[in-house]
Amino acid sequence: MAKVTNPGYVVFNIATAGVFNAIYKSFKMVKTGLMCTFNMFNIAEGISRYMRFRQIYTPNGTKEELLAAVYQTDMFLVDLPVAITACLGYPVPHYAYLTDAMVTAAETFVKQLMINHNLIMSSVDSFMRFFKNSTLGNSTRDLDAEGAANLTTMLDSGSRCGFELKRVTDRVIVKVGDIREANPSATNEDIRTEMSQSSIVLNDVPQVTNNCMVDLLKTKKPYAAYQTRDILRKTFGVIIDQLIDTSTTDLGVAKSKEEYWISTANLGLLGLSAMDPTGIAYTMFNYVQPVCGPTEFIGEIDDGSATDALGLTTVDDAFRGSNGTWTKKGDGMVVLTFVSTDNKDVDVIIHSGGKKFASVIVCSGRTVTWTSTVKQMQEKTMYLDRWRPGFLNLPGSGGGSLLLWVPRSSEGGHLEMIVKINKS
Repeated sequence: MAKVTNPGYVVFNIATAGVFNAIYKSFKMVKTGLMCTFNMFNIAEGISRYMRFRQIYTPNGTKEELLAAVYQTDMFLVDLPVAITACLGYPVPHYAYLTDAMVTAAETFVKQLMINHNLIMSSVDSFMRFFKNSTLGNSTRDLDAEGAANLTTMLDSGSRCGFELKRVTDRVIVKVGDIREANPSATNEDIRTEMSQSSIVLNDVPQVTNNCMVDLLKTKKPYAAYQTRDILRKTFGVIIDQLIDTSTTDLGVAKSKEEYWISTANLGLLGLSAMDPTGIAYTMFNYVQPVCGPTEFIGEIDDGSATDALGLTTVDDAFRGSNGTWTKKGDGMVVLTFVSTDNKDVDVIIHSGGKKFASVIVCSGRTVTWTSTVKQMQEKTMYLDRWRPGFLNLPGSGGGSLLLWVPRSSEGGHLEMIVKINKS
């Protein structure tokens, strides 16, 4: 098989951020060859699937038309250059990966897949022989028999969660860089607004993290699986916030614009691709916990109980026992049914995004229904507390609280809650 053209000093660069360094520290002892081969195999598999799909739906298409279609995909425009340059690890400024050398290397790789697909992808060993014969094969020099066995185990597991999370991370980095370069005068808030409206945040991050639930539910109960998924989503919020806010490293050392795009954590991103979702969440725990609750980058959330899907929590007794459900497809309504077992009337205060949104009088022993819309409350925390007569019948707000996240939904959404009003 032909040798892949040497891409030279071409690299995809990322900003140094805490989450990347956390991954790097976790995987600094892992051999680069294992990570490179794992990523390149997954990309080759993805490109092969795309080619088969195109050939089924356009059976009369020429090879040139098939290649032209592949060259327009994210796998070719982002994934392949990222993998090639991360394996080589040359530190040069952002966007150098678009040079002729990189494009030629990526094109050669794709052409080999098209011509010799059945041979290359017939087994892990066949792919390894192809990969070792390429310029990138130099990165496999540290891959011994044990490493090859680990690679086979990783691929046989069928888990693509880590790899897909890495792909989305790459896109987040590219998107933030694109916004900065297209509008150098944009403020951080301008960039946050554009990112929050991007398809990456609205669709890709929620979809990929939802897909990871398949892996999570194999080893976790639903509640723990949803918690882990939320940590993964918060991780992307941290990545986005750091890329927007920073021209500094973790230690707060100022960096120039050029240095900002110089990579020091390529191996870290390669490591991310090989981690299972539980491992990623464990690695990120200390970095994402300071983010108190979901950020504006959460995106859409799939169906589930209010506890599992929306992080419903209660403090003390006032609302203990409350429950609810969220459905992504719905009439766009938020319906709270207050059920009182208290012996006194209370005034429930509903806060949205930290601001008072409404108040509802719930008389002793009665049931009261309150409604609003998802559109009015979306992408904010909903927080409930209540005023209740206490000592000498003076009203007080102690006794407990309730908190959850109201997501957005392109399909309307519906939140239904039974809110218990208890004596406390």
